[in-house]
Amino acid sequence: MSHPNANSLRRLVPKIDAARTPSASPTDEGSTASNKRRCISSACMPCRKRKSKCDGEKPACESCSIVYKTHCAYDIDSDHRRKGALKRDIRQLEEENEKRDIILDALRKGTEADVDDIIQLIRSDEPYDSIIETIKRMPIKPVPKPEASPTLEGELAAFTGKPSLKRACDNRHYGHTSNLALAGSDDELPLVEVDHIGTWTKVTSDVDLIKHLLSLYFTWSHPIYLLFSEEVFSYALDNKKLKWCSPMLVNACLALGCNYSDRPEARADINDPATVGDHFFAEAKRLLNEDDRSCLTTVQALGVMSCRQAMMGQDGSGWRYAGQMMTMAIELGLHLTYNVQPSGKVTDCEMEARRITFWGSYMLETIYAMCVGRISGLPRMAIQLEKSVPRENLEKKIWKPHGDPRFLHEPTGLEQPAFTYTVQVQSSRLTEIVNDTLQMFYAPRDRITSRKLEVHHERFIQWHDELPSSMTIKRDGPTLPQVIALHIYYHNSLIHLFRPFLRVSFVQNTKSPHQICTDAAVTIAQLMSLYSRTYSMRRAYFILVHCGISAAIIHIVNISRTDPTSPQLSVQAAAYLTDIIHMMHEMYPTYPLMARYFKVIRSLITKWVQNVPSNVRDALQTIDLPSPHSSDCETALSPPDPTASASYSTDFDEPSTVTVEINGKRRKQSAPDLTQMTPNLNNGKGVLTAAAKEFLWTPFPESMDGMPVMPPERRSGNDNMDISRMLDSGVDGDWAQLNRDGFTMDAGNEFWGV
Repeated sequence: MSHPNANSLRRLVPKIDAARTPSASPTDEGSTASNKRRCISSACMPCRKRKSKCDGEKPACESCSIVYKTHCAYDIDSDHRRKGALKRDIRQLEEENEKRDIILDALRKGTEADVDDIIQLIRSDEPYDSIIETIKRMPIKPVPKPEASPTLEGELAAFTGKPSLKRACDNRHYGHTSNLALAGSDDELPLVEVDHIGTWTKVTSDVDLIKHLLSLYFTWSHPIYLLFSEEVFSYALDNKKLKWCSPMLVNACLALGCNYSDRPEARADINDPATVGDHFFAEAKRLLNEDDRSCLTTVQALGVMSCRQAMMGQDGSGWRYAGQMMTMAIELGLHLTYNVQPSGKVTDCEMEARRITFWGSYMLETIYAMCVGRISGLPRMAIQLEKSVPRENLEKKIWKPHGDPRFLHEPTGLEQPAFTYTVQVQSSRLTEIVNDTLQMFYAPRDRITSRKLEVHHERFIQWHDELPSSMTIKRDGPTLPQVIALHIYYHNSLIHLFRPFLRVSFVQNTKSPHQICTDAAVTIAQLMSLYSRTYSMRRAYFILVHCGISAAIIHIVNISRTDPTSPQLSVQAAAYLTDIIHMMHEMYPTYPLMARYFKVIRSLITKWVQNVPSNVRDALQTIDLPSPHSSDCETALSPPDPTASASYSTDFDEPSTVTVEINGKRRKQSAPDLTQMTPNLNNGKGVLTAAAKEFLWTPFPESMDGMPVMPPERRSGNDNMDISRMLDSGVDGDWAQLNRDGFTMDAGNEFWGV
């Protein structure tokens, strides 16, 4: 019986032996060999998912490209059963272990200071590669000394200024004109040991009080005057590391923190508010007298002590501490950039600490110089140090209003990221411009012109325009108090730039100095009101004291001034002045210096304002300050009402930024080119001409020592700091020269006292 599909079956034929067949060709051999299945090491990912055969071709296998029409991709590292993947894993683990071994070996062999630096790097989440690079620069192993120069001339030629490492772990800088660095390092005694473990002070052993005062310091002073890292300070405080903390620094911080505390223990005499912080300050001063050697913590302590003395109204003592702070900073070379050297004398951590301390000291000393009307100790051009780079993990640290009794047991709604180092960077940039302004006023190299003033103004405006979003005034939530203070500092700088020139206008500018100062004073009053409503003024930052009085003076000018074209200007100025008086009175318990400023306000109003507005008169009476033109000229201050509450508010409209053209676009066609004339000197002293006397303006024409624009005949030995030297054309009444300098008298403006 035959199969029905027999015709469709293929016939069986005998096997042909290719080797014995003469007709077999090399092509047939290759064809037979290619029909054999190849083994591949790894299939593509789509074939693995489909569980189909893969030929391993790259970039795309035959199954994906021809049969299934899908994207073909290989992942060699996904299969850890393969030898190649296992080898890669082993190699990576070996590299990681080698890095850890390097770090552990450095911890075993390094000094205590090196170990502290390495631990700080590990805790800051630095990658292993960065930590190892730092370790390689540390003196873990002895470094061979370079061969000596064959001649003394060669050695001296190679010396261009270098640091000298002391045993106290601080680098002192010597320039090439010094001979001290050639002698090497001097032997020094060890640092003072920590007494009273756990408190760092002999004044008290109450740990709770110390924590309370330090919290107040880090909340209401540290964010503006950032002299050291809070994180490093806290670590050193807990672990008794004298490299980053000292008893002098702790006592100085406690003394300043007392000004923000309502506890009776914050006073040396609990019955005398005038003794607030005196006991801690006396201890810091004692430690300074015992050991005044230059080191980083002493620079920081001097800065805190300077600020505290200024708050207490001891501006002479505070100024001396600020000068000592800056002198010591220069001695240590904090204003210079040291490349992290192979010898390990300056590590990355120490370099960052030096940056923070220098820029904080520079800002404090420059602001102090601005407040007392003196030249800054270090010009900006001498600085060769970059600013700190804010780190995201530190910037997100939450700021809280410590010490406010309203927020002791409930959330405030004011907690927010502190942006501590962003504030310092922006404050430092602004302070550099302020420093240049002080150098222009108090150490003039040539004449002042309107062009110079406008260039400075343009720099201020550019700084304001380039502020990051975190440093702007918020309209949908609370703004950090340090950010509000930063903006107040900016507008105060504008007032001090243009206040001596209130009586004149500029030839080529559309806005007069009086208009700029008025806008700045209005904005300061609005910002201070925002600060008061949100945080209250009981613990306002110290810089607000000086800025508030600067704005108040401009408002007094506008009250005393009659301007038919702007009748509301006097009414608005009186309202803002009233608000400032109330807010500054609220600051009085914190800053005893306020008593002197209230005397200034009363004396100015008494002398220049004939008809005192009723709201201003009531404000002066509310704070027990004698009304102007009254027979009682003594100042009697009463503390503000402690029950006055502050509430969060964002009701603030910042005025539009003033645009100043300095490239001639708004310049009148008839205005001549600006010239710079050397001041006429008589035996090294400036001669104040009649034109200059009529030109300059100052709210303190008789008694305020240190102000920049007082006539020389009313000074004693301070002629070289009178800015009239830059305005004297050398000929009495030569207004043509002053006009060529870009100034013109505004006949429509009549100011008091002129």
